Amino acid sequence: MRTISWDNLRFFITTARAGSLTAGANALRVSPATLSRRLANLEFELGQLLFARSPTGYSLTKEGRALLDSCVPIENGFNTLSSSLEAAADQPTGTVRVATSENIANLILLPRLASFIARYPLINIEFQTDAQPIALHGREADLAVRVSMPERGPFKVRTLGSLRHALYLSEAVGSNSKEGELGIIGWSENFKNLPIARAAMAHSYWRMPAVKVSSLKSQVAAAQAGLGYAYLPCLVGNQAPGLVLVDGPEGYLSQDIYLILHDDSVEVPRVRAVADFIVDSLREAKGMLEGLSKRGVVRK
Repeated sequence: MRTISWDNLRFFITTARAGSLTAGANALRVSPATLSRRLANLEFELGQLLFARSPTGYSLTKEGRALLDSCVPIENGFNTLSSSLEAAADQPTGTVRVATSENIANLILLPRLASFIARYPLINIEFQTDAQPIALHGREADLAVRVSMPERGPFKVRTLGSLRHALYLSEAVGSNSKEGELGIIGWSENFKNLPIARAAMAHSYWRMPAVKVSSLKSQVAAAQAGLGYAYLPCLVGNQAPGLVLVDGPEGYLSQDIYLILHDDSVEVPRVRAVADFIVDSLREAKGMLEGLSKRGVVRK
């Protein structure tokens, strides 16, 4: 069974329609010598003379005309395939797994997801918001949005913004003037080395807490119950019902937010589409992340 190069066929079709070696080379943007070599290779592959060469140009032999007629449906099929591939690139498909925090997912990404789905109906997004970071090295996620850089690995990293923190208190406690009796709600032993826990312990309001918890949800619940001040990301504290901003975010913990992708997935259409969605969403939420859009009254 003969193996025929499609590139050689493409060069043949163009030259046959152009009528000369020079015109065909110009159309293909190659040198006449390269085109001549390609045509000779095709004739060798087929064992047939396809062109009658003369000083006035290249005219098709009987075999050449028959081959050109046979190539037309092949050319049409190839063009259809190319168009389909281009359309697929415009409408990427598949599942993209995003590892991020519950708060970024719930407060920023999910509220904006409907417009993304309307634009890319064939992409499915799986949010992984486990308390423990997902291992990107194990390919458990396609991309991640985190406040910590990967230590090593074949990753592309982009800084998306800053997550700023501030001090919050129950509005009811503040109105009862009991705030001076309270300290900052603590973090349980397993979480004491988190940047937010260390920042809370370094605050002037810190004292040995009567209550220690292990999640931001519990920090909010404890503060809402009047058990103390909560050192929270502004993204969380400003959205929590019943809490007011006491101090910050100036002078408080600020963490860079990173978008992390595998090197070999950066140009995958579905991953790139989701990455662009995340970049745009966090840009829109800059005020929420940095505490610029404050909910409640600042109490000094």
